[in-house]
Amino acid sequence: MRPFDSHQFYEEALKANGIGVAFGVPDSSLSGLLSYFSSTKPVSEHIVTANEGGAVALAAGYYLSTRRIALVYMQNSGFANALNPLQSLMAKEVFGIPMLLMIGWRGKPGEKDEPQHALVGPRILDNIEANDFPYKVIPDTLSGAKETIADLVAKSIRDSTPVALIVPRETFLENKDEAPSEIPPDLPTRHVKVEQWMSSGPDLPLSRELAIRCVHRHIKSTDLSVSSLGGNSRELYMILKENGDALGRNFFCIGGMGHAFGLAHGIAMGFSSGRMFCIDGDGSFLMHIGNNAVLAGISPPNMIHVVIYNGVHSSTGNQALTISKESFLAMSAGLSYKQKFFVDDAEGLERACESARESTLIIVAVNDLVKKSLPRPSESARELKDLYMKSFI
Repeated sequence: MRPFDSHQFYEEALKANGIGVAFGVPDSSLSGLLSYFSSTKPVSEHIVTANEGGAVALAAGYYLSTRRIALVYMQNSGFANALNPLQSLMAKEVFGIPMLLMIGWRGKPGEKDEPQHALVGPRILDNIEANDFPYKVIPDTLSGAKETIADLVAKSIRDSTPVALIVPRETFLENKDEAPSEIPPDLPTRHVKVEQWMSSGPDLPLSRELAIRCVHRHIKSTDLSVSSLGGNSRELYMILKENGDALGRNFFCIGGMGHAFGLAHGIAMGFSSGRMFCIDGDGSFLMHIGNNAVLAGISPPNMIHVVIYNGVHSSTGNQALTISKESFLAMSAGLSYKQKFFVDDAEGLERACESARESTLIIVAVNDLVKKSLPRPSESARELKDLYMKSFI
């Protein structure tokens, strides 16, 4: 009967149903279980993200490379943060990527709670239903919880959809081993120097397309990539079609702005036979810089994160980012990648790609020249996902 012992719940209800990896933002309703994760699991199996959408992206990438479902935990107020990638990437109407959401239920009707839960608490089930995500409230017995999770996991896989387990307060006993209060020893605490290879002329010689073509030349047949939404994906798609290259080596992240790097990181957790390139945009990189900051220091050594900086949201009409290039680079310099390069011409970009040996950030500044008409994928999102997942067979 509830409250459950966290170790027993993990072993008999989660692990027994094939769930061993978890990502999310802590919630007091789930405190006992999450403290158990933090005190027993390495960062290769448990990552506390900066926001809930970042956890969804990790779980999606993890599934793409392993075909295993991850747990994504959050408070019900955090469900709104998760909705963008859930709706625009993971939903069965788009790519259709299975995962199990564990949502702590604050503000449950009939329970006195903090005022910030007064709106979302009574409506969380309606919100989930409105997005057509199957869900169940956790039963009071461990055997019932195991069966419920088994049903949800089966439905998630069968229907290619996220599913949700709703967890009220006082479901888990306090964990006897408190979560560690110090930074785990495998997290970096120092930052490497940035290598800056910049041209001396007044004009930026590279366009976004030329930068992507340069990076693409360095992606070997054993490597994989992820491209962020908008012009990056459309230009890479154009280049692959022109060259007759396989589309299935790149995941076109056509939604979920800001989550390309999280998705790539999740993929890399199950992919080590080659390098993982993430071709990102400056607006996307900036949107969820908190998640990028968390993941930079724990990125697998095969990760190469290329951020194309043009200072604008080009696919929506060249609206300027509200941050200078100098501030953007200064912010990026503080991230815990093992190698960091700032470049603005073909020679510098070539050198950076050739020099990348560990988890690497390459920021390449480009001009604002773009083709007026770029092709969109003619394949459906499901078809693109299936092609990508065949790369791991």
